[in-house]
Amino acid sequence: MAIPSGINIPPGFGSIDKYVVALRQMYKEYAYLPAMHIVDFLVEDHWNELPSEWREYFDSGAFDMESLIPMASQGILPSDCPRSLSEFVSQMFALRFPRSKIDIGASSDTTAVGHIEKYFLNGMKPKKQAEVIDLAHLVSGIADSTGAELVVDVGAGQGYLSRVVAYSEGGSRASVLAVDFAQGQKRGAEVFQKRLIKQLRGTRAQNDGYCWKEGDEGRLVHCVVKVGMDTTGELVQMARDVAGERKWMLCGLHACGDLSSAILKAFVESDASAVALVPCCYNFISENCGEMSGFPLSAAFGGVDIGINALKTACQATVRWEAKTSETMESFKRNYFRALLHHFMIAEGQLSKSDEFPKVGGVTNTELAEAMEREHLQDMAEGIDKEFALYVYAALHKVNNSRWHPGVAECVRCRQSMSHGFRQMAVVWTLRSIVGPLIEGMLVVDRAMYLAQHCSSVSAFALFDPVTSPRNVVLVARR
Repeated sequence: MAIPSGINIPPGFGSIDKYVVALRQMYKEYAYLPAMHIVDFLVEDHWNELPSEWREYFDSGAFDMESLIPMASQGILPSDCPRSLSEFVSQMFALRFPRSKIDIGASSDTTAVGHIEKYFLNGMKPKKQAEVIDLAHLVSGIADSTGAELVVDVGAGQGYLSRVVAYSEGGSRASVLAVDFAQGQKRGAEVFQKRLIKQLRGTRAQNDGYCWKEGDEGRLVHCVVKVGMDTTGELVQMARDVAGERKWMLCGLHACGDLSSAILKAFVESDASAVALVPCCYNFISENCGEMSGFPLSAAFGGVDIGINALKTACQATVRWEAKTSETMESFKRNYFRALLHHFMIAEGQLSKSDEFPKVGGVTNTELAEAMEREHLQDMAEGIDKEFALYVYAALHKVNNSRWHPGVAECVRCRQSMSHGFRQMAVVWTLRSIVGPLIEGMLVVDRAMYLAQHCSSVSAFALFDPVTSPRNVVLVARR
């Protein structure tokens, strides 16, 4: 198995230090974009924060909104766009951490993959199946090369990865300690484990060449431990107690927010031989908490404050926009409706500008259908623009606001008065999303350089297909 060495930075940068400087400088210049809260878009008049020539271009009648999609996903702009806008987009794309999947040979052993597909993948969606096969192959290879006989899978959830590493024929056959904070996840994982063991001990698996040995069921043990930046010592001690004299390593698949930082911190503080981690959920990373902060971990990004809105932006997956054009346009509309509802509530005296907007979140199609039935909107004459009114009723019901019930005509007038806002909001959402990969690059490089401060062998590269799994970068470190 060929694991790329070093941090896989974009071309054009002579060193990781130059890449860090460029990331910091570019983020400082455009931090105002991801810092915007889209719910406040109309209330705070975020549109006027853009450069005037950008606003003039996007407000022109010749601009096609659908051109936002290739701009965000591929960096392609219409030929008549302002030069400064073109430079912004090209610079942002040049700074993106490389996201193309690197083949490490996970599918070359067709017998092993066949066993995994036949026995281990029940209950997984295709996305999870592909992730588990690739990461299990990587973890097993690292365990073999470092001599680790125990793999500690942190944030193991239902134990999908743990079972493949512990029991698959193509795995390292290392023992696995599956760690999760929720008792319910542990119980679910143990149910899956018993079902799998019964299959692997059966005649069909034996005829397929699977070699079950008595005592193999003990190769995987589940436990409940809450792992955080302040409890890494508990995780390390538990791993050492289970490992005994054996070498051990850490791993995690889409460890959420600070859990990823905690796993890396536990590795640095321990005698673990290796770590292989795919982070996720950047919006749950803590900042400005001293040694307990999830960011920054390294000296490279000391003094950088990203902020919650920007961390959410780092989770955007613009690579998927082109394949889901209608869904993307619908997402623009839903975000616009949230901002418009905020403006509407302030205009009608239901909120002041200093009040917090209710946590509406995403309004589902089911909630909209229920609102349609509840409000009898389906009985209204055709041709009446009921769309925003339907959203308003669904959102107010969701947050249990029964004090205010605007009429359909009021909702229609509100939308008409701010009709320009939809295009403008879609533009700002797109520009913010283009900055997202730069923020992700800072987070990835910060964690990789933190590992590099404490061990000599560090890799950071794309392990999964970016369209299937937008959070596809794996961090690997070995002693």
